[in-house]
Amino acid sequence: MNLVRAMSASGALGSASRILLIVWVAGMSGGCGQPRVDLFEVPAGPTTVPETFDDRDWATVLRENVKDGLVDYDHLPGHSGPLDRFLASLAAAGPERTPNLFPSRRARLAYYLNAYNAGVLKAVLHEQVPPTMHDVRRRRLAQGYRLMIDGRPQTLAQVRQAAREESLGDARIEFCLCDAAKGSPPLRQQPFRAPLLEDQLQQAAREAMDNPRMVNIDHEKERLSVSLVIRQQREEFLDFYRRQTGVSSPTLTNVLLHLAGSMRRQWLSTAVGYQEAVIPFDRSLNRWRSGR
Repeated sequence: MNLVRAMSASGALGSASRILLIVWVAGMSGGCGQPRVDLFEVPAGPTTVPETFDDRDWATVLRENVKDGLVDYDHLPGHSGPLDRFLASLAAAGPERTPNLFPSRRARLAYYLNAYNAGVLKAVLHEQVPPTMHDVRRRRLAQGYRLMIDGRPQTLAQVRQAAREESLGDARIEFCLCDAAKGSPPLRQQPFRAPLLEDQLQQAAREAMDNPRMVNIDHEKERLSVSLVIRQQREEFLDFYRRQTGVSSPTLTNVLLHLAGSMRRQWLSTAVGYQEAVIPFDRSLNRWRSGR
């Protein structure tokens, strides 16, 4: 905006040109040269504060559209009513707007995990279900869309950060946030819910250790490869392990062994001492197809 003021002061812009430039500069705030998209409608009048909150519509979305961790995008666009209703409930209620409905840390964390995953689905539908998430660049996905969450517009990056803060350093949540690419954690078939959350986090971590897109071993090259999700949050996973075990100087292999189930732990133990590498991120859309 300093550029606008400077050009205006020098007489280089007419009034109409100044308005167009201001709009262009404001549009660039979405990141990567892309204007930010609001995936919600501003209500015409004051909204009513709900007395209850439930996730039944989100449960319907997951039950009807998620298969083997992938999404049936042939079905979802024509049956998006439950998704829209769930997003409307997220707009009306949340840990800040209705704290009495989310009295525990687990309730708040479940709220943000579900909100993030629902928001990503809405962004994919807005982009008319692109064949690859190359068409919805990661920064654009994180910063380029806003949803009405907890009574205020928030980007997906803000919702993810809120989940991380409520997790108190529980890095397992990284396996619960789906970015709609096959290289990201798969979408689960049930909502995250406070009473079940510890078991759900443990299951998500164990399934990630079983997933070759998340962890892989090349014995010939003596290489232990992990997903971009794990590599980017490497320090957070190490800190989580330190708090869980009291070990002061863990390796990433220690973390993976800790998260894995017993059978997978035996497999991972064969990679102790191997060089770390990153699995190439698969940006193709997490699309389920019949008979694949």
